[in-house]
Amino acid sequence: MERVLKNNRVSLTVSDFGAEMTSLTLDGFEYLWSPNEAYYNRTSPCLFPITGRFTEGFYTHKEKQYPMQLNGIAMEKTFKATSASETELTLELCEDEDTLTVYPFNFTLQMNYRLEGQKLHICYTVFNRSDEPMPYSVGNHTAYRWPLAEKDDPNSYFLRFEQAETLESFSPFGWIAPWMTDERIRPLSHNLYVNGTRSFKGQKSEWLEYTGANCDYVIRMYRGSFPFIANWARPETDANFICLEPSLSISSHGPTMFDREGIHVLAPGCSETVGYSLEFYRKSDIVL
Repeated sequence: MERVLKNNRVSLTVSDFGAEMTSLTLDGFEYLWSPNEAYYNRTSPCLFPITGRFTEGFYTHKEKQYPMQLNGIAMEKTFKATSASETELTLELCEDEDTLTVYPFNFTLQMNYRLEGQKLHICYTVFNRSDEPMPYSVGNHTAYRWPLAEKDDPNSYFLRFEQAETLESFSPFGWIAPWMTDERIRPLSHNLYVNGTRSFKGQKSEWLEYTGANCDYVIRMYRGSFPFIANWARPETDANFICLEPSLSISSHGPTMFDREGIHVLAPGCSETVGYSLEFYRKSDIVL
């Protein structure tokens, strides 16, 4: 089932499957990519209990090996709506027989989407209902149209950071390269992604924007609780999407889930809420 949140300018559609955003518009203009099996067949699934991968495809817990797919289990599960209004929605997922075979913890994951003016607030609340410490990460694998405006040149698009940044980018397989040096603007091109994901961490900026030089529409992402941002696209020029993925932790060689950089650990009976926000505006809205 798909559920729609809206106010006078912003509209959001969320699927119960994967708690996935499937449409996100400002004044009717669509920001999200339409899935294509040839390149990426999702739009913005919820990632839990890992973001990224175990490079060996499994991890160890209490001397037992567990398989874990890329970006975890939540993206392939159907959530249940626990509350809904015109501008706010909470979806919930709990463990079941299938999840316990790959993630041996009793948990409740709640995803909350809330519209406030031209902002969308996305929050995750995780409950540990097990009798032992529970490691977890959350995030979104959100794909935006690239270019946003159909006739734009993709090479005219860029990321703009709140502050000048000096950052390295890295992939799950150990590849590292400079990303930007004392700059606010990171131009984008498909050949940047020949080696896959260009993730980064350690940024000073609380937000970054994605837009094109000639595009009126802008999306600003406030990273909130999330220290890592995975940035992924395909090198093929007709794969017209780019993913900006805030996350708590990153890929790991293991051997345990506790070894993942940035992983959060909940004590038995405890919960935690983390989140980030998206803001949508048009350059033509700005009065100089």
